[in-house]
Amino acid sequence: MVRSCPVCPSQPLNAVQASDVEVDLCPRCNGLYFDRGELERFPDRPSLKPLLNAAKQAASRCRKGGHLIPRALAVCATCNGQPVGCPGCGARLALVNARVCNVDLCTHCGGTWLDAGKFEALENASVTAPKAAPASNKGWEVAPATDGGADPWMAPGATAALPPSDSPTGGLGVRSPLSCVQCGIQVSVVHAHAFNGDIYCREHRPKGAVAGDSLPKHRDASTMPTLDASDGIDLADIVVWLFRLLRR
Repeated sequence: MVRSCPVCPSQPLNAVQASDVEVDLCPRCNGLYFDRGELERFPDRPSLKPLLNAAKQAASRCRKGGHLIPRALAVCATCNGQPVGCPGCGARLALVNARVCNVDLCTHCGGTWLDAGKFEALENASVTAPKAAPASNKGWEVAPATDGGADPWMAPGATAALPPSDSPTGGLGVRSPLSCVQCGIQVSVVHAHAFNGDIYCREHRPKGAVAGDSLPKHRDASTMPTLDASDGIDLADIVVWLFRLLRR
């Protein structure tokens, strides 16, 4: 089976001999792929096994634009690009820091992808498991309790909740800026589900998520613009009605 470069589109890798090890080389970007255990066969290169636990939680690179893709997302939230895949088994690679450079590791088959120059950078380098990040009271702390519990429609530390389900960006049919953190599909507030400040679609909502259509309605129906059909309705009436509706 021909292996493909995880970075260059539709570019096959060439098998080359390095010392007594056969590795895969991309002729376009000069990146190298090593199967499990192959990198350790070079005595002046460190083992990357201490990084495997960190790789299980690490983000992937976007193949299209190089953006980081968290493990919870299937595609890049910036450009919809796919995460780089392992040339050996096709599983997504995880980008981890090896002190002297970043490397792409496959937690499924144990393969390693090194961009051009990184094999040389690892020469005589020392690699150790990263330390766990200390707990911090700053940034994403739990939001203050409201009405007996934290508001799922407010991210930790946020000062304002999402708009009500009958707002122009919610349930009135205007395109919503919200998107599911799991699959990226856009959802209006009335069709969204919130959990710990994150937005989900109906299909990917976690247990305990709060539905957008359960948000309180803050508008008085008597103040909403209406269409009087007694004298007939034309296109201009509809345009004016929509304009007045969206301005509120």
